[in-house]
Amino acid sequence: MERSPWWTVGVGTVTISASSALVTGIYSIFRNTPQSLVGTSALNSGITAATFFSFREFVVGPSLNRIAPWQQYAYRRRELGIESSEEGSVSSGHSVPNLRTNKLLDSGVSGGITGGLLRGLLSGRRAAVSGMLIAGAFCTLMQFGYNELSVARLRFISRLQEENRSAVDIVTPIPQRAAKELSGSFLQVAMKMVGMAPISDDEYLKKLKRKREMYLKRIATLEQQVEEEKTTEDLDKS
Repeated sequence: MERSPWWTVGVGTVTISASSALVTGIYSIFRNTPQSLVGTSALNSGITAATFFSFREFVVGPSLNRIAPWQQYAYRRRELGIESSEEGSVSSGHSVPNLRTNKLLDSGVSGGITGGLLRGLLSGRRAAVSGMLIAGAFCTLMQFGYNELSVARLRFISRLQEENRSAVDIVTPIPQRAAKELSGSFLQVAMKMVGMAPISDDEYLKKLKRKREMYLKRIATLEQQVEEEKTTEDLDKS
């Protein structure tokens, strides 16, 4: 989700100002420079950052979004509803090439304007051109580094998610198998303790056959006894 321009300006200004104060503070500790230099550095950096981000978010960015022909700006126009395009005619703005070039031109132009303006006000018109070139190149390089860090972060998160999914797929069946083996071995030990040893299917079938033959013999004996009793009763009646 795109942040609002005001949010970007505020966070960018505070971040750069705080970073400048931190670096200057560490430098002043080792070089024994006046501590007032920290406040001055933070103030100057804050003014520069606020100017840069304001130009980029409110002037340069919106202008490029409307007139620049390149793919990332076409995608931005589509996202902002400035123009409509058929589905699939513009690739996603979140592809790796687009992420690597995201706001490079915006930052370069805004840095050039900021550097030329501030350098011209402080050192005269002649210094404006050199300030524009140096600041433009520096801001482009910083934006490129930020984009590369974003790509590396996304790749790390994606790789971590894939590893977690693979680990879940591999590890999940193992506890189930181990539980079955453990429960089976525990049941066998418990049966042996009470005098019940596990038998194979063939042995169980033979055991059933022996029991069937025994029951058949007993039935035959009982039938014979019944017949003999009937015969005895008939003889007694006669």
